Amino acid sequence: MKKIEKHKAILLRKQGLSYRDILKELPVAKGSLSYWLRDIELNPCQRKKIDGKILNSRDRFLEYNRIRSETIKTEKQFLYNKSRSAVGIINERELKLVGIALYWAEGYTANSWRTVSFANSDPDMICLMMRWFREICKVKEERFRLKLQTHDKKDVNRLKEFWSAITGISLSQFTKSTIKISKSSKLKRGNTLPYGTVQIRVSDIRLFTKIRGWIKGLGAPSSSLA
Repeated sequence: MKKIEKHKAILLRKQGLSYRDILKELPVAKGSLSYWLRDIELNPCQRKKIDGKILNSRDRFLEYNRIRSETIKTEKQFLYNKSRSAVGIINERELKLVGIALYWAEGYTANSWRTVSFANSDPDMICLMMRWFREICKVKEERFRLKLQTHDKKDVNRLKEFWSAITGISLSQFTKSTIKISKSSKLKRGNTLPYGTVQIRVSDIRLFTKIRGWIKGLGAPSSSLA
């Protein structure tokens, strides 16, 4: 039986079939096939035929991957757009709760200063929180103070203009910027935060107390926050 399979394998190899194609024809172990065919020399025509099949197989594989990648990309974009549309228009109560939750996660709540302070590097989040401060907290424009924290002092003016446009706050309401250089990077400035971090500050004890109360209410087992 083995002799018959070996003979067939040699014939198929000389016909220009690759190992993979031969294994499809013969139910033998790959190790046995390699052993049988180890001394088979192929002429240029046979080699060209096998190489052509390998290239065709590789091209088909690359095309399959390209189509698959495009399909995944399209599906992800569809899901992203559908999820984004599902949020819809945020009403006043929803904005209030979202803002409280974000402040709870990212804001300053310690009793020592009693200053409302929220910092982040995401322009979309800062934009949303500015809306929260204006529409829910009723903060007047002149009460806002912004502070930039960045790793590159050369970019301070450009970044301040960027955050001024995002928040709608005048450059005159920015306090002194902080240039933060990582010690672990041996004085090399980081580039993980392309816009730096901006801190929104409002010196208002009443608002500070109110926000702490909202956070407590939001975290209550049966919150009835209105």
